[in-house]
Amino acid sequence: MANRGDFAALERMIASCRELARLPELAAPIAARNVEAELRASASAGRAPDGSAWAPRKSDGGKALANAAGAISAKAIGTVLLILLRGHHVFHHFGAGSVSKRRIIPQGSIPPKLGNAIRLGFVPPFRDIVKGRKS
Repeated sequence: MANRGDFAALERMIASCRELARLPELAAPIAARNVEAELRASASAGRAPDGSAWAPRKSDGGKALANAAGAISAKAIGTVLLILLRGHHVFHHFGAGSVSKRRIIPQGSIPPKLGNAIRLGFVPPFRDIVKGRKS
């Protein structure tokens, strides 16, 4: 026979399941921070988001786009992640005129490292919800 404690536990479980519907909006800001960090790390290493190395500078063969990481930002708008690239780095990303093309932000499919950064954004709010902590 069920008692009040059992019904209270069931009600808490139902409330947690309902709260899971908010998971994408709770995870998006965390995922945006993770994505920004991953993109800045790849740019600092002189690599495209897919891990391929950028071509060296034509002038002296040195590291290209040394300040590209500072031109990258990411933010959450609802459940959408918006990645921004500012300044002259946009011309390098797309390759304009004599400027070599060096991918700085992803285009097309999401590279595995960025996919992992997004997925990791879901972990903290999921844990909070299933443990009954308020988000």
